[in-house]
Amino acid sequence: MKVIFEKSVLLGAIQPALSCVSGKNTIPAIEGINLNCSEEGKCVITSYDLEKGFRCEIPCDTQRTGNYILNANKLTQIVRAMPSGYITLEIDANNVTRIYSGKSEFEIYAMNGDDFPQLPVLTGDMGFHIKKGVLKNMITKTQFAVAQNDMRPELNGAFFKIEGSKITVVSCDGNKMAIKEQITDIERNDEDESSLDMKFIIPGKTLNELLKFLSDNDDTISIRLTRKYVIFRIDDVIFFSRLIENEYIDYNRFLPKESKTTVKINCEAFLAALERASLVTEDQTMGQLKSFLRCNFEGNMLKISSVSVSGKVYDEIITEKEGEDIMIGFKCRYLLDALRAADSEMLKLSLTSARMGMTIEPAVNEENSNFTFLILPLKIKD
Repeated sequence: MKVIFEKSVLLGAIQPALSCVSGKNTIPAIEGINLNCSEEGKCVITSYDLEKGFRCEIPCDTQRTGNYILNANKLTQIVRAMPSGYITLEIDANNVTRIYSGKSEFEIYAMNGDDFPQLPVLTGDMGFHIKKGVLKNMITKTQFAVAQNDMRPELNGAFFKIEGSKITVVSCDGNKMAIKEQITDIERNDEDESSLDMKFIIPGKTLNELLKFLSDNDDTISIRLTRKYVIFRIDDVIFFSRLIENEYIDYNRFLPKESKTTVKINCEAFLAALERASLVTEDQTMGQLKSFLRCNFEGNMLKISSVSVSGKVYDEIITEKEGEDIMIGFKCRYLLDALRAADSEMLKLSLTSARMGMTIEPAVNEENSNFTFLILPLKIKD
């Protein structure tokens, strides 16, 4: 095989492909990127770690066709270090690969492309189009509450529910929960003309990588589903992932039905106070455990405080409170995660008791859009 690429084009394809390269060192082929170059002046670049995959097609000058696998990290490092311009990739009968540009030249070894694992069928049974900006916003609002390595597989992903033009995304890790609802333009991209009614769970690791492909604009992304996979078509890129096939939890039953205390608070002021408090609560000096944050809702004032082996912190924030005074404790990091995901100027905090979770919502809901965060408290000593 002998192929000439423009450096920027090749690098622009293999860098995102790294997100679907296995790092477990189990099967050599999935540590690599598959380059399949045809006579039509096109090269299909594929990576697949058996859970999620990436595929795109880029232009090239194919002088000899071929289908080979190259180690992803080595290839990326070499291409990145090459001078600007055109890069020639040449593979001989012994799989010795020469990569050169100008006076710069590298040699690495390739594997036969036939050793690359077979991809799932990349045509879904049902699907829809959605704006990139809408999908990005829904993921960023809920990503912080996706569990990592939980014994319950369904919690290691985000639950998507689509009913007509309404999309709901839910995540929960046992300590915090995020729900984002949005009514938006969703168009089917299959032959079925009925209203959309879909439920599926996308792994958190997949969402982390998907965000890299999403922008805040109104361009659309195509999403199709099979029984086991979700397939995203983003411009000229195909990104796909295995779904989590478990049933999701009945998340509505965890939301408090009523509250005894309701507080309106400025999000920016609350976030700034929590970031100051985290200098104490998140300090692990001398190997001590992280300390909790005490939140005392008293009158129209929120008094936050914490004490650790390295020091203590105290702060006050003006609020608008209705209902009883209440003192409650939280992990500061959980509150920080939630407030960083919130984008409302004013927030509504709803509390029932020191042992029940606090909900965080926008004080004024936007039309067709809403979010609810639930943060579970810690038991604190009086």
